[in-house]
Amino acid sequence: MDHVLMLALGDLKSRALRYLLTAVAIGVGVALLVALTAVSDATRAYVEQTLYKVYPADIMMYSDSINIPQRLVDLLQRNPAVSGAEGIIITTGVVNGQVVSIVGIPLRDVDYFAIDLKEGRLPSSGGEAVVEESLAARPGDTITIKVYSGALGGERTVTVKVVGVMRSFLRGFIGAFRLNLVVVPLDWLQEELGAGPFVNAVLITLRDKGYVTPFYKTLKETFRDAQVYTQEALLNTVSQVFNALNFVFTVISAAALATAAVTTFAVMSITARERLREFGLLKAVGISSSDIVVSVAVEVALLSVAAGIAGAALGFYGATLVKQILIGMGVNFDVPIEFKLRYIALALSASLAVALAGAASPLYRVAKLRPIEILQLWR
Repeated sequence: MDHVLMLALGDLKSRALRYLLTAVAIGVGVALLVALTAVSDATRAYVEQTLYKVYPADIMMYSDSINIPQRLVDLLQRNPAVSGAEGIIITTGVVNGQVVSIVGIPLRDVDYFAIDLKEGRLPSSGGEAVVEESLAARPGDTITIKVYSGALGGERTVTVKVVGVMRSFLRGFIGAFRLNLVVVPLDWLQEELGAGPFVNAVLITLRDKGYVTPFYKTLKETFRDAQVYTQEALLNTVSQVFNALNFVFTVISAAALATAAVTTFAVMSITARERLREFGLLKAVGISSSDIVVSVAVEVALLSVAAGIAGAALGFYGATLVKQILIGMGVNFDVPIEFKLRYIALALSASLAVALAGAASPLYRVAKLRPIEILQLWR
């Protein structure tokens, strides 16, 4: 076995530049694969974590009209299967030409909604609001909102005093699709809109996840005019989107890796041709074809391991660098990219597969040639 390793290391040393360039070709393809995977994983995790904050309940009932009675929320809260039920109002308005989402929440359970304050404080009385940072308002500012509510008839105008500024949900990458939230006390918003003891959305958290499906079906059948959603369905939609995105990334990475495989095939074919006389002499002195093939396979394996490790590092740090460049250019892409051990496994398996795919045909030809045929070909 020692002679096999010596043959492999000797050839790697004598053709170092050629093999280095081959490793670079493989490494670039692997780096692209790791970078795209890291970005996809980071974005998926960020979106899911944010959705848990935005949508903390197992089930949400929603109506276009503010017609869900508060007493229904009280009944749900007394249900033994329910750990929490919160009635809120979600409507839209306009502030200085910007469309805003107005959310009325009960102050007694404000912590349930995980408001991420950037500055200021939470509202404590009617007429106070926490606004999203995208509205460029500061604590102490007063803003006037034109509220459109067809269910209540026509346009209404409300004025709020900003007491806090919250960070944007999904601020890492959605940019122009910010919600422009304005969060106000529920009872104050009900009074301003003349809605009475009614809401248009109910967030329901169950004690046991096993209750979600039967509870969801019961609500759908009982309240046919309302829209009923589950957190699981929303997360499944997110997963489907990212699965489609990963497929696109895989196609892009596959194209780069296929180019690397072709490069490996060309290099190994040329190398095998140049070493025909060497192989013939080795076979003539008793070295078996299998040992020769193994020595070349060892070269390919060492090459792929080096390319895989370098590609994993380059891909991860490259993705992080590109993120910083985009942020510096003003592009919203502030998602946390974390290194995972599976990226190394992915890089090594991809580089090994590419190297072996490119070297398979030259290795097969070498294994099948007899010494006399090798010498004739070499002449």
